[in-house]
Amino acid sequence: MIMKLKNPKLSLVITAITIACIFRIMPHWPNFTPIAAIALMSGALISNRLMAFVIPFLALAISDLLTVTFINSYFTNPAEYFGSIGTLFIYLAFGLMILMGMGLGKNLKWSILGLSAVGTATLFFLLSNFGVWLMNPLPKNALGLLITYEMAIPFFLNNIAGDLFYSFLMFGIIALITEKYPQFILQTQKIKK
Repeated sequence: MIMKLKNPKLSLVITAITIACIFRIMPHWPNFTPIAAIALMSGALISNRLMAFVIPFLALAISDLLTVTFINSYFTNPAEYFGSIGTLFIYLAFGLMILMGMGLGKNLKWSILGLSAVGTATLFFLLSNFGVWLMNPLPKNALGLLITYEMAIPFFLNNIAGDLFYSFLMFGIIALITEKYPQFILQTQKIKK
């Protein structure tokens, strides 16, 4: 079965990203968020490469600011959060996820989307926890790094589940909307099963 996905107008993608960011700041299981789906979708569906980075990074920064200010204020404050090495690695992972999405753009298949979602979770797990290891009191050697990764495994499982769920949900919604309302179509692209 071949399912069509259209490259939607920028406003449709921005709307999807905004809605996903709202879900990110709502109560959720740890690491079960749409952030990787936002990155993949931006890279795959926003043809202007500068905007493909600016829009999702802006959405990430705003949702981070809201989260740190209103939800996690007992853990950190905006200055500490945005100034930490751990946040740098989170944003680096996010940028690489956008690049992964750009690789999806021309030859998007549902199976490749699924593999990409697992890839984004793995990338985030490796980079974000490396940043955590740099900040935590564990020894700065291979054993300390392995302990950091081991402690993060439960979050990694949620991350995989969230990345898969939101990637299929967001790309599926875009495909359905552009199929039903062709005025959003800029160019045709097919998603193969």
